[in-house]
Amino acid sequence: MRKQDEDLNVKPEALLWLDFETTGTDRDDSLPLEVGMECTDVLGEHSYGSLHRIIRPDYLDLLDMGPVAFSMHTDNGLLFELLNGSPQDDCVGAVSNAVEEYLDSLSQRFTLVPAGTNVDFDIDFLKRLDMDPDRWLSYRKFDLTTLRRYLTFLDCPEDPYVTHSGTHRVRYCIRRDINDYKWYRKLLKGAW
Repeated sequence: MRKQDEDLNVKPEALLWLDFETTGTDRDDSLPLEVGMECTDVLGEHSYGSLHRIIRPDYLDLLDMGPVAFSMHTDNGLLFELLNGSPQDDCVGAVSNAVEEYLDSLSQRFTLVPAGTNVDFDIDFLKRLDMDPDRWLSYRKFDLTTLRRYLTFLDCPEDPYVTHSGTHRVRYCIRRDINDYKWYRKLLKGAW
């Protein structure tokens, strides 16, 4: 294949903002409880669609949850939503199928660059859903944690972690990340 033809087959990049809510921070022992994704252009301006699903575990021992995760997911209503979730529609298998269909659809049009806060954590939870993220996601990642830490080192007048309160539900976290990304873009553009 000629280089010119190869260039024509290259899909445009898009940011795949992803977030999981879990029973804790241990990647091996914690359970995924909620997954959210939104695909945007590389500027974060235009959305190409989103996915949001609760994940009802087969078995959830509330005593195995850390006190922070238990309190957070009680306060934000996630545990109540899981109790009322459908054993068929919200089980791990059904959610995995929905995520797979969503990613299959997007990856036909775009090279998907995973984006968000602590992206590797969320990618590990895709694997916990018996999925192979390499099938859909670029090896490149856009992790806002790096920008937030960098701004802290520069004594930025606004502490980027102050805005990290909120509901700790995936829709909120993804929207926060996209808004932060757009703010960082303006901040960096002004530095040029």
